[in-house]
Amino acid sequence: MKNILVMALLCSLCLASCSNSVSYSEDSTDVPVLEWTWVPYDSDVLQISGRTNYEKGNFLILSWSASSVTIAFRGTALEMKGWTNNIVYLDVFVDGEEDPSSLIKLTYSEEDSLNEPVSVPVVSDLPYGEHVVTLYKRTGSNFGDWRVYGMRVLGRAEKDLLPARPERRIEFVGNSIACGCDVLMPVPGQEFDLYFESSYYSYAGQTAKMLHAEEHNICSGGHGVYLNYDGSTALALPVVYNRTATLSLDAVAWDHSKWHPDIVVVNLGTNDFASRMIDSTRFVNATVNFIRKIRSYHPEARIVLLDGPMLTGDYMVKCRQYLDTAKAILEGEGVDELYRFSFDPHGESAYNVYYHPTREEAAADAQSLTAWIRSEFGWN
Repeated sequence: MKNILVMALLCSLCLASCSNSVSYSEDSTDVPVLEWTWVPYDSDVLQISGRTNYEKGNFLILSWSASSVTIAFRGTALEMKGWTNNIVYLDVFVDGEEDPSSLIKLTYSEEDSLNEPVSVPVVSDLPYGEHVVTLYKRTGSNFGDWRVYGMRVLGRAEKDLLPARPERRIEFVGNSIACGCDVLMPVPGQEFDLYFESSYYSYAGQTAKMLHAEEHNICSGGHGVYLNYDGSTALALPVVYNRTATLSLDAVAWDHSKWHPDIVVVNLGTNDFASRMIDSTRFVNATVNFIRKIRSYHPEARIVLLDGPMLTGDYMVKCRQYLDTAKAILEGEGVDELYRFSFDPHGESAYNVYYHPTREEAAADAQSLTAWIRSEFGWN
C-alpha cells in the first residue's frame, strides 16, 4: 500500500517551502541516493490538461473543474508548490488508479497578504521506480483558482515516461451538475459543503473516463444560459465561456484555437428554470446565440444540447421544447452536426427541480450518455 499523504493546507506565512538540499537513500544498494529536483510550472515535463493562464506571473493558473497536472518521474516522492485565492480541492491519482487515493485541500487566509506559495506533500515513500502522478482539480472555478509554481521530485522527472494524451476530446459546458456539486454528499439535501463536490464523479467526469477522452469542463454553479439561479443575468455561462475562470480577477481571455473538442456537450437551463422567472423567447434566443458562438470557435465539433436530470414536471417538458426549438432554428440557418439528448429525471420536488445527482445517479447518467455517444458517433 502506498503511503500517500492527505494534506489539509492553510496558505499562510507560517508554512514555509521545503529545502532544496534534501536527499534520500535506502539501505538497498539497488536504490541510488536521491535528491530533490525542481520542475517549474512551464516545463514540458508537466502534462497540463485544461484552460491555461500563464499571463499573471511566474506560475500557471488553472481554474475550471477537471483541470489537471500530470508528472512522471523515477523516484520515491513528490511535492507541489502552489497557492489559491479561496478554496481548491485536488484529487491525487497515482500510477493509473481508477479512483483518487488521496485529497489535497488548498485554502487561503486573509491574513496572508503576501500571497506566498507553499510546498505541499503529494506522495511519499513510494517504492523506487517509475511513477505517474496526476493532480486533478475537482472543484469549480467559482470557488477558487489553482496556482501551480512547480513540482519537486525526490528523484528525476522524465518526459518520456508521461502517458500519451487521449486522442478524443470532449468539452462539457454546464452548471453545478457538470461540476459535480453535492455528488459525494452522504444524504441528498444536506447543507452545501464544497468537500462533497467532485467533477470527477459528475456525469461529465465519468463520461470522459468511459470514453477515454480528454475533458474540458466549463461549468459554474448557479449559472444559466441567460438567467442565473438568483434571478440575475450578469455572468451567465455564455459570458464566462470565453474566459480562463468564472469570477477571478486573474481571468484572461481564452484562445479557443488552442484546444478543439470533437464533441461539445451543453447542459444549461436548470438554473434558468429554477429562478422561476423563465421567459421562453429569451431562453431560446440565448441558446441560439450561444451555439452560434460555439460553432464559430469549433467548426468541426459535434454539439449536443442536453437537458439535465434535475428538472421534472412542467419545467422538464418546457426545457426540452425550448431546446428543440433552438435546434430547429439553428438547423434552419444551416448549422449542422447538432444533436439532442435527455437524461431521465431523478425525482420530483415542490418546484419541479430535484436535488443534485448522487454519485450513483451521476454514474447512471454517464453510462446512458456514453452509450448514446458510442452508438451515435461510433466511439467504440
